[in-house]
Amino acid sequence: CRITAMELFGDFLSAGDSTPVDAAGEDVLFMDEETLRTDPEALGGSSLTDFRALYSAMRAEDTTDVQRHVQAVQEEWKSRGISFRENERIRLITVFFHDKPTEEESILFVGHAGVLLTADDGTLYFVEKVAFQEPYRMLRFADRTALSDCLMGKYDTSWGQDMASPFIMENDELMDGWRPNPDSESSTLG
Repeated sequence: CRITAMELFGDFLSAGDSTPVDAAGEDVLFMDEETLRTDPEALGGSSLTDFRALYSAMRAEDTTDVQRHVQAVQEEWKSRGISFRENERIRLITVFFHDKPTEEESILFVGHAGVLLTADDGTLYFVEKVAFQEPYRMLRFADRTALSDCLMGKYDTSWGQDMASPFIMENDELMDGWRPNPDSESSTLG
């Protein structure tokens, strides 16, 4: 849940004061924005501007090359003024999806987000909220590849569409250990 991740991670993230946000895929955030109109405190002190800067869809190249999409996310976040306070113990995890709502339009958007915590012994804990009505949950992983496999098993379920596999960003970098769903024959690195 994007709002939950913002609530938990907001102190480690900032966006520019006058963040330009392109209108690509405007309807991607409609459910989140409805929730925020009803409960503005759900952002835990972060601003709606920061929320939109981080999570608004962005125009993308029509390619299945994940590395090119990662670069596009990095460039777009930079233009929106997104920066992450460096902290090895707490990291924002975002699962990006590539979509082509029309023949002419290609977008990237955050479909799921959570917070990754690292314990003293190196154990990873992923805190997420799968749906607004569900409670928080915390999952434990030995390494980032195990986290990737868990998330990609849930979200990398394409059936041969001509879109890139979902990919996972850790803060503003492709997550170390990310890989497409190992159980999906249609997943590619691009």
